[in-house]
Amino acid sequence: MTKELVIISGKGGTGKTSIVAAFAALAKNKVMVDCDVDAADLHLILNPQIEITTEFYSGKSAEIQSDICVKCGRCLEVCRFNAISEGFVVDEISKIR
Repeated sequence: MTKELVIISGKGGTGKTSIVAAFAALAKNKVMVDCDVDAADLHLILNPQIEITTEFYSGKSAEIQSDICVKCGRCLEVCRFNAISEGFVVDEISKIR
């Protein structure tokens, strides 16, 4: 019987990785995937044997469609990353944080 445990979301520094490491240490046959975007560091605790590594590409990138943009400023209000400047340009660095 296969069981799956997924720990998602939560404020950084609350111990999610430590909890996952504790459960992983108890499991005999396991497959682990650390999908943390900011700090995938479960390997630092468990020192696993890595069998495969693949590139990850996220979905869509933010962009301003200048041909239809009316510069209403709504994008500035709703962008949770503050990645859009007053000149309606997407900051390539900020949009990935």
